[in-house]
Amino acid sequence: MHPARGSVLNRQQLEFGTMQPKQARLGFYMVLGVIGGLTAWSLLQIMRSFAEHTTLPGMDTFIYEGALIGLALGALLTVRTALWNHNSPSRIFSQISLGALLGACSGILSFGLGQSLLGFQFSPFWARLFSFVFLGLLLGVIAVQLRPSCGLPLMKILSVGLGGLAVGVFFELSAMYQLMLPVQLTGLLFGGTFLFLLIGLVENYHVHSYLRILSGQQEGQTYLLDQKQHLIGYGNKNDLILKGYAELCDHHARLTKQDSTVVIENAETGGEVFVNYRFVSQQSVNKGDIIKLGSALLQYHEV
Repeated sequence: MHPARGSVLNRQQLEFGTMQPKQARLGFYMVLGVIGGLTAWSLLQIMRSFAEHTTLPGMDTFIYEGALIGLALGALLTVRTALWNHNSPSRIFSQISLGALLGACSGILSFGLGQSLLGFQFSPFWARLFSFVFLGLLLGVIAVQLRPSCGLPLMKILSVGLGGLAVGVFFELSAMYQLMLPVQLTGLLFGGTFLFLLIGLVENYHVHSYLRILSGQQEGQTYLLDQKQHLIGYGNKNDLILKGYAELCDHHARLTKQDSTVVIENAETGGEVFVNYRFVSQQSVNKGDIIKLGSALLQYHEV
């Protein structure tokens, strides 16, 4: 049974409120950058406290620093999309674990190479700066590989590399001039925030539309269409995961960007798609259109 026709006509009442989703996500990313910087600094403090009582095995302290900074930034960089899209705790945990592992390995490699530059008469400042930049580039590659359909891969890699440079510059300057907060905390906070700001700006550049969920337990949630293709359903491998809705398939619908238009189609047999309460097998969507997938209602917006 369809909702009253008046609810379709009153689309203006369903418009997003005071903050646009792109700006909201950008602010969210910057908060993650602050958390990443604070986490990295906390891990460094724990490591140094441990190192005062025993010798760290295997590697120079500098390389341990790289591993811990990479771990913190890599974990949050990898999980940012899952957190923003309110994915399941299990998916969030798996993303954090994968990002932490890859980030730590990237930190060991980057700071190990930076350490080797000291043997070629590089100053400690430039060796450390190289380490941060290379770490940023590796984290950018990881971010691209985990979301290959997001677009602008080179810009994303370069933006995270530039963010790594910012982390290094803030980190070193804060240590050199004893800026404000405890020495390295200042650099990690400012640098982490700038890194996540840059990647947020690059991802927002690719966003021209979004979906807003209008019903059920996820009502009010927005989903930015920043990829060439998006799968929607209840399964954990979808891009937009809808939980708690009746008559929904594992992979229910597919949204595809085709030049300046967005096309929706059913992705699985039995996955019926309705646009403005009319059944469609494939159709382009326009601003304000209501999409019905099972018992879930979504509205298509353009920005």
